Amino acid sequence: MYNLLATLSGAKIDYVLVGGLAVTLHGYQRLTMDVDVVLALNDENLAKFVGCAKSAKLKPLLPIPIDSLRDAALIDLWHREKGMLAFALRGPDMMATVIDVLVRPLVSFDELKRNAVTKRIGPLSIPVASIDDLIRLKTGTGRSKDVVDIEELRKIKRQLAQGQHGQG
Repeated sequence: MYNLLATLSGAKIDYVLVGGLAVTLHGYQRLTMDVDVVLALNDENLAKFVGCAKSAKLKPLLPIPIDSLRDAALIDLWHREKGMLAFALRGPDMMATVIDVLVRPLVSFDELKRNAVTKRIGPLSIPVASIDDLIRLKTGTGRSKDVVDIEELRKIKRQLAQGQHGQG
């Protein structure tokens, strides 16, 4: 996962980390098997991301061209007709980390970016969705792990408000 984040940061991709890894970076230790991001959906950023993904040999889990991510009309169609929420990519190794690019998040990229906090992972500075935005993203998914994440994020938020939590 670290290498994937280092690749995104090194390529100057405009993104915000969301999902389980973001929850972990806020202080709730839990297992996650993928990296969830929301990208700035402008063409320049998407072109950089697709180029970076190709050079890292990432391929979509679905049998579709990776360049499809740059086609807003196609993404809209897949979202409407197939319920697509994320564009998932994986490296050549079957055990490689999956990166999920959320294509229709409940919180806009601009809002996520504005509210994001920076977390350090070694030498990397990672833009991570705020606790409030993570709660909003996870509310209403119907997934039991998201219910647990929301409870834990609310606990962390209360602890931060009381000055009791070491993670910011």
